[in-house]
Amino acid sequence: MSGSNIERRVVDAERPLTGVTYGPTVDDNGYVLTLITADGPFEVEFDEEAMNLLWTEVRGTPWPEPETLTESDLLVKRLVELANGANEEMLRDAIRALGGER
Repeated sequence: MSGSNIERRVVDAERPLTGVTYGPTVDDNGYVLTLITADGPFEVEFDEEAMNLLWTEVRGTPWPEPETLTESDLLVKRLVELANGANEEMLRDAIRALGGER
């Protein structure tokens, strides 16, 4: 894609947990995806339909797998798969079982 009008930025590796966020826009008419890059914040605004398309696209996309998965990795992966298909009662039970009840 050399020579195209695509702007590329790299998320700041020093801020891995806050480098990508999303939420409603200030006027609540859509959503904003914020990327914290080495050049500063970069925001992309989505209307509701576009955000739903993005969510649908990424929800089923598997996480890049490390070369070798540990038993713990496999258990966490299975837990996430089960949580994605669980109803609220099942999720509450799982949270209680894991000691996450407040």
